[in-house]
Amino acid sequence: MIDHLLGRPSPSWKRFQVFIVSFTWFWYIYKADRRGPKFCQKWNDKLLAQFTPFQLIAGTLAFLYMLKNADRMIGLGAPEPLSRLYSRNFYRATWIYTALDAGFWTAMPIRPKFLKDIMSIVFSIYYLIFADQADEKIRRIRATITVEQLRVSWEKSYNPILRAAIRLKQPRLSIFQKKILIPRPKNNPHGTRPVIGYIYYAGSPESLANQDKLVLDFPGGGFIAMPPPCHEDYLSHWAKRTQVPILSIDYSKAPEFPYPYALEECFDVYQSIMESNGEAIGIAGWTNKDGSKRKQIKVVMAGDSAGGNLVTSVMFKILESSTTLSHPTALVLIYPCLNFDITCWMAPSHLSVIRAESAHSIPGVLESKDHLRHKSPLSVVPDVKRKRWRKSFSGPREDERTIEERVKYIDGHDVTGNPKEKTSRPVIGTRLTMTSRMSFFNDRIINPDMMRAMAILYLGPNNYPDINSDYLLSPIVGPDELLAQFPKVYLMCGEKDPFVDDTVVFAGRIREAKRRKKQMTDGGKFGEGLRMSSVEKSDNDDWVEVKILQGISHAFLQMMSVLPESSGAVRAIGRWLIQSLQDLPDSNFKNDNNTSNRRSVTNQDEGLIISSRPSTIKDMAKIQQNVISSISNDLSQQQKIHSTSPKSNIHVSHSLPDVTLVNENSHKPSSYPIHVSASEVALSPVQERERVLWEEQNILKEHEMLKRRRDDLLTHLTEGCNTTTTDQENMIKK
Repeated sequence: MIDHLLGRPSPSWKRFQVFIVSFTWFWYIYKADRRGPKFCQKWNDKLLAQFTPFQLIAGTLAFLYMLKNADRMIGLGAPEPLSRLYSRNFYRATWIYTALDAGFWTAMPIRPKFLKDIMSIVFSIYYLIFADQADEKIRRIRATITVEQLRVSWEKSYNPILRAAIRLKQPRLSIFQKKILIPRPKNNPHGTRPVIGYIYYAGSPESLANQDKLVLDFPGGGFIAMPPPCHEDYLSHWAKRTQVPILSIDYSKAPEFPYPYALEECFDVYQSIMESNGEAIGIAGWTNKDGSKRKQIKVVMAGDSAGGNLVTSVMFKILESSTTLSHPTALVLIYPCLNFDITCWMAPSHLSVIRAESAHSIPGVLESKDHLRHKSPLSVVPDVKRKRWRKSFSGPREDERTIEERVKYIDGHDVTGNPKEKTSRPVIGTRLTMTSRMSFFNDRIINPDMMRAMAILYLGPNNYPDINSDYLLSPIVGPDELLAQFPKVYLMCGEKDPFVDDTVVFAGRIREAKRRKKQMTDGGKFGEGLRMSSVEKSDNDDWVEVKILQGISHAFLQMMSVLPESSGAVRAIGRWLIQSLQDLPDSNFKNDNNTSNRRSVTNQDEGLIISSRPSTIKDMAKIQQNVISSISNDLSQQQKIHSTSPKSNIHVSHSLPDVTLVNENSHKPSSYPIHVSASEVALSPVQERERVLWEEQNILKEHEMLKRRRDDLLTHLTEGCNTTTTDQENMIKK
C-alpha cells in the first residue's frame, strides 16, 4: 500500500512494507500479553479449552484462505479469459511452463550456479502450487522483459536437473549433438567466420559419409535464444525416425548480431553444403571412395518459429542468387514467424484468404474473426451462456447478448422494429477484423510484449526496413514470381497460435502464385482459373500442405515431455520428411483420375486441415453453384449493379481443397471426393494404428465441421443477397 500512497510503484517499497509489517507483528507478539488484548482474553480461554493450538492455527489459516477467496465462493470473481481457449492438455502444459518460467526468473540473481540450478527447481515447484502468483510474476516481468530474462526462460533445458529428466525419454543416437564448424563459401562478402552446426544421426558413424539426404534445420528462439541443444528433444526423434542426418544450425543471435547477419549465415551454410555436395559437413562430396561420381544431395530445410522465417528467407535468396544453386526438395515450417508488421487489423485481402482456406474445416480460425458474435469484442471463443437455470425466473439476461444482438442501427436503417433485419449482416470479410497476433493477446506462450521485444532486438539499432516490402524480413509479402518457384511446403501450426493467420495466408499465397504460373505456362489467360467451369481441369500437384492442431498455441514442439499431442506432431512431421526425401518418380506425384486407385481414409494424417491438393475447389464450387442457382435472375442483375458493395461480393478462391468426408458409422465414403496425397507412403500396421489414434484425439473433425461451415456459408450468402435486395428496394422508394 505504501507505493500506492506515494504514487510510485516500486519493488523496493513493497519489500520495505513487508519488513515493516512483519517486524511490527513480531514485536507486538513478544511485548503484548500472551492471552491477547483484554477484549479477546475471554474468547481465548474458551478456545484453548476446546481446541489444541494446532487446530487453532489450522483453522485460522483455513479461515483466512476462505476470506481471501470469498468473492469466488459467492460467484463474484472475475471471469477467466482462458477458460475455453486451449485444450485441456495444452493448458496443463502451459501451467507447468509458466511455473518453470517464474521459478527460473526468481532464481536468476542467485550465485553460485549449482545453487541457482537447484533453487530454480525449488521455486518452480512452489509456483506450481501457487499458480496465480506465477501468472502475476510472468505478467510483470514480460511487461519490461530483458535479453537475459528471455534467454533464461527459453533455455531452461540447460538446467542439469531438467536436462537429465528430458533425456530419459530421448532415443539413443550413434551421433548425438556432434558439433562441427561449417566453412563459408569462397569469395563470400559476409566474412570468413565459420558457422556452428550440430549433427544428429541414428546410423553408424561410418555410414554418414555415404548419405545423400539431409535435413537442414534452423531452430527457433525469437532470433535471440535457443541454440540446437535446446531443441534436441524433437531433433533426436526426427533423426531416429527418418534415419537421415539432421544438421541443426547455431546461427548468431540478436541483439549481438542483428538482422540480416543470421540470415546471411544460414544462406552461406546452404550454399557451402550444395556446392561441396555435403563435403563441408562430413559427407563424401562429389566422388565416392572408388572414384565414381555421386549425385546431388537432397536437402529438406526445416524451421520452427523464427527458424521458419529463416527457412523462407533463405529460399528467397536461393531463387535470387547470382550463383546457380540446386533447390531444396521441400520446406517444413512449424508455427513460423512470417510477418513483422505487428498491426492490430487484418487486411481485407488476407481475410479473404483466411475465408477460402478455412471454409471447410478450420472453424476455430474463422470464428475468432467474427467479433460481433461474442459478448466481449476481445473474445476469440463463444462466450455467451444461452442456457441458465435463472433464465426461467428472471427472463433473458441483458449481459448475455452478443454485440450483434445489441445493434439497433444498420446501414441507415432502424432494425429495432424488425428483428428479422438484424440477421441481414455483411458477410464476414467486409467488417473490421483483428489479426491473430492481437486476438490471442492473452496467449500464455507469446504475447504482444514478447513480439515487440523480439522485433526490436532482431532489427537492431541501424535497421529501419520497409516491413511492407522487405520479404527477407516478412516473407508473407514475397512477390508471386518467387513464391511460384517454391518447392513443396509443409506447414504446421496451432489453432490458437498468434501466428496462425500468417501461416494460412502464406499457404494460400503460394498456392495462388503456383496456379497463376501454371496457367501462364499452359497458355491460359490470366484469371481463367477463377471460373468454376475450369475446376475439373485443374492440376493436382502437391504444392502446399497445412496442418492445424486443435486447441494448441505456440512452441508445442518444446513440450514433448508434458504435452501428448506434441509427440504425435513430431511423428507426423517425421513421416512427411521421409516422404519428401524418398526417391519417387515424377509420376508418383501426380494424381490419377481413376478413383479406383485411391485409398480411402477417414482422416488425413495427424492434424490435416487444408489438404495438399490445392488447385481443386469442387466441394465449395458445388455449394456456391447450388446457392447461386437458387437466386433469381433479377437479383443477379442487381448484384452486378452493386458489385462495388462489399455485401454483394461473393469471393471464390481456388485455394479451397477437397475434403475427405467419411461416415464414422459405415465404411462407405460420402458423395464428396476423397483426396489422398499422391506422395503418401504406405504405413506399417503399428504406424497406421498410432496415426489413427492420434488423429481421433487431436484432429479437428472435418466431417462435422464441413457441415457447420457449409451452413454458415449458405447463411452468409443468403444474408448478403437479402441485404442487397433491401438496399435496392430502398433506393427505388427514394
